[in-house]
Amino acid sequence: MPTETTPARRAMILEATLPMDRERLLAVIHEYIAWLDMDLSYRGFDQEMTQFNELFTLPSGLFLMAEVDGEIAGCGGLLRHSASTAEVKRLYVRPAFRGMRLGEQLMMALMARARQLGFERLILDAVPQTVVAQALYRAIGFQEIEPYYANPVAGTKFLALSLV
Repeated sequence: MPTETTPARRAMILEATLPMDRERLLAVIHEYIAWLDMDLSYRGFDQEMTQFNELFTLPSGLFLMAEVDGEIAGCGGLLRHSASTAEVKRLYVRPAFRGMRLGEQLMMALMARARQLGFERLILDAVPQTVVAQALYRAIGFQEIEPYYANPVAGTKFLALSLV
């Protein structure tokens, strides 16, 4: 007797087009911030959201989206720090899409894009709630570094990865 199977859901990693993708991307980022359950004012979060289009459009940065069946399943961005260094920002996979390796796919795509743009190094900060993401970062090869900004959140890790 044949059994019904659910077709595998396929993800696409796309570069966000701003301002067109802004509202739905910001909704996912706000979902991420709610999941973190913390105030990010120490990092200028409100200003970052106000200036999102400018910050995350080349040459200053970019954002990638993982889409599954036309819905944003996850996201992650790059923000230029210098000619050679970019910061990974807001890597997040929505709960309904976890287990599909989207975090890894987003990171690999961000790394590839960073190399294309001539970056030699990626940096990021990871707050304690991001245990799964931290394991991914370490598996990829990120190493702990000294803080690159003053952070009031105990247990935050600062990591870097050489792209050369």
